[in-house]
Amino acid sequence: MGQLPKWAQECGKSRLHRTLLPLSKEGQIPPEVESRNLFNMNNLKESTRNRLHIDASRGVAGDMLLAALIDLGVPPEVVISPLSEALPAHSLEFVTESRRGIGGCRAMVESAEKSPPHRRLPDLLEALDHPIFPPPVQQMAASVYRRLAEAEAKVHQSTVEEVHFHEVGAIDAQVDIIGILLALHWLDPIEIIVSAPPLGSGVVKAAHGIIPIPAPAVVELLRGVPVCAGPQDRELTTPTGAAVITAIAAGYCHAAEGKLIAQGWGIGTRVAPAEDPPNMLRVMLLETSEETTETVAVLETHFDHLSGEEAGGVIDGLMEAGALDAVLVPAWMKKSRPGQLLTVISKPEDRERLIREIHLRTGTLGVRDRLQQRSVLRREESEIEVSGETLRIKKAWLGDHLVSIRPEQDDLRATARKIGISLAEMRRRVDFEIEKAGSNQ
Repeated sequence: MGQLPKWAQECGKSRLHRTLLPLSKEGQIPPEVESRNLFNMNNLKESTRNRLHIDASRGVAGDMLLAALIDLGVPPEVVISPLSEALPAHSLEFVTESRRGIGGCRAMVESAEKSPPHRRLPDLLEALDHPIFPPPVQQMAASVYRRLAEAEAKVHQSTVEEVHFHEVGAIDAQVDIIGILLALHWLDPIEIIVSAPPLGSGVVKAAHGIIPIPAPAVVELLRGVPVCAGPQDRELTTPTGAAVITAIAAGYCHAAEGKLIAQGWGIGTRVAPAEDPPNMLRVMLLETSEETTETVAVLETHFDHLSGEEAGGVIDGLMEAGALDAVLVPAWMKKSRPGQLLTVISKPEDRERLIREIHLRTGTLGVRDRLQQRSVLRREESEIEVSGETLRIKKAWLGDHLVSIRPEQDDLRATARKIGISLAEMRRRVDFEIEKAGSNQ
């Protein structure tokens, strides 16, 4: 997990279907909850190609994500023993509740510290140095803490070594962060996808007094991440939540894709008003196919005002600017004008820059954009000797099956020109050498 593996009315006060899961070594999990968790656990372990989707559209906080993973089916003891042994004295309970008819789980942490010290980054890293924590969990937790320290240091104009952790340094935040990573380590997804987190608005009371929402540290943590507004006048994404999702996310997409296996709901402390969505976070586990998937931004625009000469350099310019792919397709537009449809595929983090490039290079008045998942075959690059020259060869794999092998087109063209033969003859020689190399294996 240096990367994590491949990897309606609220009923809060009535506490319907309430069950306590004490996280002490002596605590007993009620039979009905234990059997439900065992059923989910068996389902979760049937496949080794599972993707986890975190639906953060209603907000994300550390306690909600931890509770959602337990509700998904991660055994509570996976979190119980390591935290109780390695961290200062605390109690942790998982409470099953129903909000607007949706059953979920709420994590409740209480520290035995009467006046928690203001911890710094070295203090948090030292707490991770315990043999009960698996090395991948230690590495990822350290990454989360460093991300938080960098964000807080920038906000407070301090250094990562000297900045004080207030809310995040408290035991409950440490329980949330390490507990989430222990649960993910057990779950072992091949990929984690997160929906765009909401920012919220208004003000919130923090250690330094009343501060605006989103908190300045949250803004720093979410730099380069697609976000949405969300309901107003409340905090929706906490610093802990932002630090965790940005550390573990392989990409961001609004919807899950794959064969659904299970879902889990984490319930927040705040009871949302009736006109708002419930204060709940959902995680979904999905079985994926053998192809690898990745999140890309798809950018599109139509235009009918450019001549062929003017449109000719658009594709090359966008590829040079960092697009993964770009294509122009003839289109018949309003007022019976011949025009063109430009589609650009980019990395999500390059989206805004390439939208600007599209505006500048085409003069179009608007660009549509969306995040999508695409399947990507596993690719390898090797070299082959042909007629005394070295060419690069691209291979594509679907699982263990080789589905494509072909030379790099630029190398093919350059080599044909160098030895004075046609491109077709060069390709024939390359195909012969590839076939010969395959028959010798």
